[in-house]
Amino acid sequence: MRRKLFLLSLVLLPAALLIHLGIMVFIDDEAIRSLVAQEMLWSGNYVAPTMHGDAYLNKPPLWNWVLALSFTLHGEASEWAARLPTVISLLGFAGTTYFFSRKYFPRYLAGLHALTVITCGRMLFWDSMLALIDVTFSWVVYAQIMVLYHYASGRTATRRSEAPVTGDIGPVSSAAIPNWWLAFGISYALTAVGFMLKGLPAIVFQGLTVFAIVGWTRSWKQLFRPAHLLSGLACVGLLAIYYWQYSQYVDVGQVAQRLFVESGKRTAVAHGLLESVRHIAAFPFEMSYHFLPWTFLLVYLLQRGSWQRLRKNDFAAFCLVAFLVNIPVYWFSPNVYPRYLLMLFPLLFGSLLFLHGEHKVAKTRSYRGLRFLFLGLMTLCAAVIPFAPLFPETEVVSYAWLKSLTLGGAAGAVVWLAWRSDRNLLLLFAVFLLLLRIGFNFFVLPPRAAGDERGIAVKETAYTAMENHTQDSVAIFGYTLIEPATGYYLTQARGHVVPRKWKDFDRETFYIVSPLQYPDIKMEATDSLFLRHLSRRYPDMDTRYPVGTLVNPPKAWINGGEELRDGMGTGVPIE
Repeated sequence: MRRKLFLLSLVLLPAALLIHLGIMVFIDDEAIRSLVAQEMLWSGNYVAPTMHGDAYLNKPPLWNWVLALSFTLHGEASEWAARLPTVISLLGFAGTTYFFSRKYFPRYLAGLHALTVITCGRMLFWDSMLALIDVTFSWVVYAQIMVLYHYASGRTATRRSEAPVTGDIGPVSSAAIPNWWLAFGISYALTAVGFMLKGLPAIVFQGLTVFAIVGWTRSWKQLFRPAHLLSGLACVGLLAIYYWQYSQYVDVGQVAQRLFVESGKRTAVAHGLLESVRHIAAFPFEMSYHFLPWTFLLVYLLQRGSWQRLRKNDFAAFCLVAFLVNIPVYWFSPNVYPRYLLMLFPLLFGSLLFLHGEHKVAKTRSYRGLRFLFLGLMTLCAAVIPFAPLFPETEVVSYAWLKSLTLGGAAGAVVWLAWRSDRNLLLLFAVFLLLLRIGFNFFVLPPRAAGDERGIAVKETAYTAMENHTQDSVAIFGYTLIEPATGYYLTQARGHVVPRKWKDFDRETFYIVSPLQYPDIKMEATDSLFLRHLSRRYPDMDTRYPVGTLVNPPKAWINGGEELRDGMGTGVPIE
């Protein structure tokens, strides 16, 4: 039965992760990554990222390279092409989880662990559908942590034994032969990859985990031995090769300053004391919510004797230690998004799944309570799925009743199996979550896309404005704050870079100007651009940006009163 359920989950995965993947308009962070990648393809410059022709310093370029490759293979820079690499990375993330967990857990538990990576709420219903760096970066960081444990603990020499049918846990023998060269060499190579994706956080996670593993194995002297020192230097050397090339275009000091600003803007230093205290108090509850339903298993961790149970399996215990060592990076940093923690919660899930197996054998009260909670949630959702077409918003869904009844029947079968026996409860719950995601794809995404009036207006006004000026010169006036989604769709409609212009203004070029920043600039407007977030901030004002020629082009540069905001460029042209 378990084999069939795992095969079923593999069959459901493509439908769950790919149906309507490209239907939604980009959010701004997606647009930034895609716009930078598109400009790389047009300029042929893959070393120095740009936005609207000026230097983009907020992130290193590896994710842009990935998107550029996807755009090339697809023949276009579309929403689908930008989001597909995230799905591939997620599958790689889950595969990596299975690969390492299988060395210390029985096959069933390792497979379930991999499924929790995909089916936790934050991943399944949000981050797996976006063209952002975080899933890929999390995959790399998780691999860093696993490599350090696997080779430094010497578990390569162990033999795993399959668990009895009732327990799902299985002991691990203890012949430990550490290989510090592989532990440090591979993990620091992954650190370089992580840095090229997101910058300094990769080094922070590596540093904290290195201290965790040498403390766990009581091998502090390894910090000062050649394996660690040379691996760290090799990591720095790999990054230096890229930044030496980058220095041909931009002052590296400027780049370093921006990377430190990006890493520090989330910390308590950049926020008030009261905001920091509120965040610290709310963080455990908020993050537990985002990573439901698997964080329901935290009830096991809060019970007496949980640590003693975890110590029965060295890997399960270290996963919890690695989680606790790394989580303060964001626990004490206000203005944190749940996607920043995607690499840490699989560590917690590994520990919780092991504890679940222990409680399952003992048939504890906590286990029985969670069993009925999961069964109740599945039953309730399965009862609602067949009636999804009754919601007015689903009128845009084709063959709605066929889809809802088919999904409802499949969900009902899974619930029936779960009620019959608790042996495969969590695996059945993971399969049920994949069915829910398919239902989400069918009945939530199309209505959401059709009802996204602001997103549609952003895309349509950008295309209309550029189609009306196919033969004209078009530029962004100075520091005009272009929301990234607007900038992306402008560029796509234009077919080449829409540059910022800082001087030599003329009467022939059609400029995009912010009337809020430049109220004294007089224009003969022919079109206008809708800005999604600006319209929310000033609901009673006409916040559209005019597109037109300048009545009296300024002879000298006029400062707009503020520099470009994060993600919108730097004002440093790249030649």
